[in-house]
Amino acid sequence: MKVTLKIKKDNTVETIQHEIESINLLQFQKSLKIIKEVLDIVQKDESLKNLLVGAIESASNEDEEELDTRFLASAVEAFEVLLINIPEKAFELLAAMSGIRYETLMSQKAEDVFDIYDAILEVNDIEKLFKRAKKSLAVTKAMTSFLKKSKKETKRAQA
Repeated sequence: MKVTLKIKKDNTVETIQHEIESINLLQFQKSLKIIKEVLDIVQKDESLKNLLVGAIESASNEDEEELDTRFLASAVEAFEVLLINIPEKAFELLAAMSGIRYETLMSQKAEDVFDIYDAILEVNDIEKLFKRAKKSLAVTKAMTSFLKKSKKETKRAQA
Protein backbone atom coordinates (compact mmCIF):
# COMPACT_ATOMS: atom_id res chain seq x y z
CA MET A 1 0.00 0.00 0.00
CA LYS A 2 1.41 3.39 -0.96
CA VAL A 3 1.55 6.45 1.27
CA THR A 4 2.62 9.94 0.29
CA LEU A 5 5.55 11.53 2.08
CA LYS A 6 6.41 15.20 1.84
CA ILE A 7 10.06 16.04 2.35
CA LYS A 8 11.20 19.65 2.66
CA LYS A 9 14.50 20.54 1.06
CA ASP A 10 15.49 24.18 1.33
CA ASN A 11 12.51 26.10 -0.09
CA THR A 12 10.94 23.19 -1.96
CA VAL A 13 8.77 20.29 -0.93
CA GLU A 14 9.37 16.95 -2.60
CA THR A 15 6.45 14.53 -2.67
CA ILE A 16 7.36 10.85 -2.86
CA GLN A 17 5.36 7.65 -2.76
CA HIS A 18 6.47 5.11 -0.17
CA GLU A 19 5.31 1.51 -0.35
CA ILE A 20 4.27 0.04 3.01
CA GLU A 21 5.02 -3.67 2.83
CA SER A 22 4.74 -6.59 5.20
CA ILE A 23 7.38 -6.16 7.85
CA ASN A 24 10.62 -8.04 7.37
CA LEU A 25 12.80 -9.60 10.06
CA LEU A 26 14.89 -6.48 10.60
CA GLN A 27 11.76 -4.36 11.09
CA PHE A 28 10.31 -7.03 13.39
CA GLN A 29 13.51 -7.11 15.45
CA LYS A 30 13.56 -3.30 15.76
CA SER A 31 9.88 -3.33 16.72
CA LEU A 32 10.42 -5.88 19.50
CA LYS A 33 13.36 -3.86 20.83
CA ILE A 34 11.24 -0.70 20.99
CA ILE A 35 8.37 -2.54 22.68
CA LYS A 36 10.83 -3.85 25.29
CA GLU A 37 12.08 -0.30 25.86
CA VAL A 38 8.50 0.86 26.46
CA LEU A 39 7.95 -1.95 28.95
CA ASP A 40 11.21 -1.00 30.69
CA ILE A 41 10.00 2.61 30.96
CA VAL A 42 6.73 1.43 32.48
CA GLN A 43 8.54 -0.88 34.94
CA LYS A 44 10.79 1.94 36.15
CA ASP A 45 8.06 4.55 36.59
CA GLU A 46 5.80 4.00 39.61
CA SER A 47 3.14 6.42 38.34
CA LEU A 48 2.89 4.54 35.04
CA LYS A 49 2.58 1.24 36.90
CA ASN A 50 -0.24 2.74 38.97
CA LEU A 51 -1.87 4.02 35.80
CA LEU A 52 -1.81 0.58 34.19
CA VAL A 53 -3.03 -1.14 37.34
CA GLY A 54 -5.83 1.43 37.53
CA ALA A 55 -6.77 0.79 33.92
CA ILE A 56 -6.90 -2.96 34.52
CA GLU A 57 -8.88 -2.56 37.73
CA SER A 58 -11.36 -0.21 36.10
CA ALA A 59 -12.21 -3.04 33.73
CA SER A 60 -13.56 -4.96 36.73
CA ASN A 61 -16.85 -3.97 38.34
CA GLU A 62 -15.55 -2.33 41.51
CA ASP A 63 -16.57 1.16 42.68
CA GLU A 64 -16.12 2.97 39.36
CA GLU A 65 -16.05 6.47 40.82
CA GLU A 66 -13.18 5.60 43.19
CA LEU A 67 -11.28 3.79 40.42
CA ASP A 68 -11.77 6.73 38.05
CA THR A 69 -10.40 9.13 40.64
CA ARG A 70 -7.35 6.92 41.26
CA PHE A 71 -6.85 6.46 37.53
CA LEU A 72 -6.97 10.22 36.94
CA ALA A 73 -4.51 10.87 39.77
CA SER A 74 -2.12 8.29 38.33
CA ALA A 75 -2.47 9.80 34.86
CA VAL A 76 -1.55 13.23 36.19
CA GLU A 77 1.53 11.79 37.96
CA ALA A 78 2.55 9.89 34.81
CA PHE A 79 1.78 12.80 32.48
CA GLU A 80 5.38 13.85 31.87
CA VAL A 81 6.56 10.32 31.06
CA LEU A 82 3.49 9.71 28.90
CA LEU A 83 4.04 12.91 26.91
CA ILE A 84 7.79 12.67 26.53
CA ASN A 85 8.96 9.05 26.52
CA ILE A 86 6.02 6.98 25.38
CA PRO A 87 5.02 9.01 22.27
CA GLU A 88 8.64 9.09 21.12
CA LYS A 89 8.78 5.30 21.38
CA ALA A 90 5.45 4.99 19.56
CA PHE A 91 6.84 7.03 16.66
CA GLU A 92 10.05 4.99 16.67
CA LEU A 93 7.90 1.87 16.43
CA LEU A 94 5.88 3.37 13.58
CA ALA A 95 9.09 4.29 11.74
CA ALA A 96 10.51 0.78 12.21
CA MET A 97 7.36 -0.93 11.00
CA SER A 98 6.84 1.39 8.02
CA GLY A 99 10.42 1.43 6.79
CA ILE A 100 10.39 5.23 6.91
CA ARG A 101 13.32 7.02 8.54
CA TYR A 102 12.34 8.42 11.96
CA GLU A 103 13.32 11.98 10.97
CA THR A 104 11.24 11.77 7.80
CA LEU A 105 8.26 10.40 9.71
CA MET A 106 8.47 13.16 12.31
CA SER A 107 8.42 15.83 9.60
CA GLN A 108 5.07 14.62 8.22
CA LYS A 109 1.69 16.18 8.98
CA ALA A 110 -0.24 14.43 11.75
CA GLU A 111 -3.02 13.34 9.39
CA ASP A 112 -0.47 11.76 7.04
CA VAL A 113 1.10 9.86 9.95
CA PHE A 114 -2.31 8.35 10.70
CA ASP A 115 -2.46 7.24 7.04
CA ILE A 116 0.91 5.53 7.51
CA TYR A 117 -0.35 3.86 10.69
CA ASP A 118 -3.49 2.66 8.91
CA ALA A 119 -1.41 1.30 6.02
CA ILE A 120 0.81 -0.68 8.41
CA LEU A 121 -2.25 -2.24 10.03
CA GLU A 122 -3.83 -2.98 6.66
CA VAL A 123 -0.74 -4.63 5.17
CA ASN A 124 0.31 -6.56 8.29
CA ASP A 125 -1.82 -8.75 10.51
CA ILE A 126 0.05 -7.62 13.63
CA GLU A 127 -1.94 -9.77 16.05
CA LYS A 128 -1.36 -12.87 13.93
CA LEU A 129 2.33 -12.03 13.59
CA PHE A 130 2.88 -11.66 17.34
CA LYS A 131 0.85 -14.79 18.12
CA ARG A 132 2.99 -16.68 15.64
CA ALA A 133 6.21 -15.36 17.20
CA LYS A 134 4.92 -16.22 20.66
CA LYS A 135 4.10 -19.76 19.52
CA SER A 136 7.57 -20.24 18.04
CA LEU A 137 9.23 -18.90 21.17
CA ALA A 138 7.17 -21.29 23.31
CA VAL A 139 8.30 -24.22 21.17
CA THR A 140 11.90 -23.05 21.45
CA LYS A 141 11.59 -22.74 25.22
CA ALA A 142 10.10 -26.23 25.48
CA MET A 143 12.87 -27.71 23.32
CA THR A 144 15.55 -25.93 25.36
CA SER A 145 14.02 -27.26 28.56
CA PHE A 146 13.84 -30.77 27.10
CA LEU A 147 17.49 -30.61 25.98
CA LYS A 148 18.63 -29.43 29.42
CA LYS A 149 16.73 -32.25 31.14
CA SER A 150 18.02 -34.78 28.63
CA LYS A 151 21.61 -33.64 29.16
CA LYS A 152 21.16 -33.78 32.94
CA GLU A 153 19.75 -37.31 32.79
CA THR A 154 22.55 -38.44 30.49
CA LYS A 155 25.17 -37.12 32.94
CA ARG A 156 23.34 -38.76 35.84
CA ALA A 157 23.11 -42.10 34.03
CA GLN A 158 26.82 -42.02 33.21
CA ALA A 159 27.77 -41.35 36.84
